[in-house]
Amino acid sequence: MNIFDRSRGRRRIGFCLSVAVTLVLILGAVAAGAENKDIFLGFTADEESETVPAGWEHIGYFGKAKNTISLVTEGKRTVVHMKSLNSISSLVKRPDVRITEYPILTWRWKIDRAVGMAIEDRRDRNDCAARIRIIFGREQKGDPINIPAVKEVMKRMGFTMPRLEPPGMKIDYVWGNSAKKGAVIDYPGARNHKVVVVERGNDKAGTWVWEKRNYREDFRRFFGLEPPGIIAIAVLTDTDQTNEGVEADYSSIMLMSQ
Repeated sequence: MNIFDRSRGRRRIGFCLSVAVTLVLILGAVAAGAENKDIFLGFTADEESETVPAGWEHIGYFGKAKNTISLVTEGKRTVVHMKSLNSISSLVKRPDVRITEYPILTWRWKIDRAVGMAIEDRRDRNDCAARIRIIFGREQKGDPINIPAVKEVMKRMGFTMPRLEPPGMKIDYVWGNSAKKGAVIDYPGARNHKVVVVERGNDKAGTWVWEKRNYREDFRRFFGLEPPGIIAIAVLTDTDQTNEGVEADYSSIMLMSQ
């Protein structure tokens, strides 16, 4: 083999290595993109229930009447319609997600009107026409409600323990009434629970509104900590304090990488 053949051989090897590196980079980018694909949380119809979307739970609160929930189809979307009349209940989803990979929450909502008598920082009047609640922490696997022996005893006694909203640090994104838009207040009577007034009043009532929040950054700003994880995301409307009646629609809840 002469010097020209050796040179051509080295160029071929170099070209092949260059192609291989490029393919690795492309495949890596594709894989990263696949891993960071947005997570759709809801809603889809459930064959077992006409009122609760698949993968969600309808949870009540002790001593309170529950909201009336229905599923409505709008084009290709399934919409949760929540009607509250002196009542409160929520739909709860327990996603398995890494906050560092999906720190953005988006959703759209619509209300017929704000809760006219609501005052968000008063314990006896802190109702809201619409809320999206994120519950942070780590799942309590030792919860007595989930222990088989406890469940069996309750079953024999003819008592069914209702599903409860899990405890944890919380952020509520609300469609409020009295507090200014953009205000961040403490949930009255609760620790480690913040309320963010995303929308306010009746100016946009009857209209679908898209929202987007970096909840990881919000948690850092409000609590001065890194969020430990997501236990649950809840959708709720409440009028149990003011005894009013409102209706809200929720749709297209997603967790996003950016």
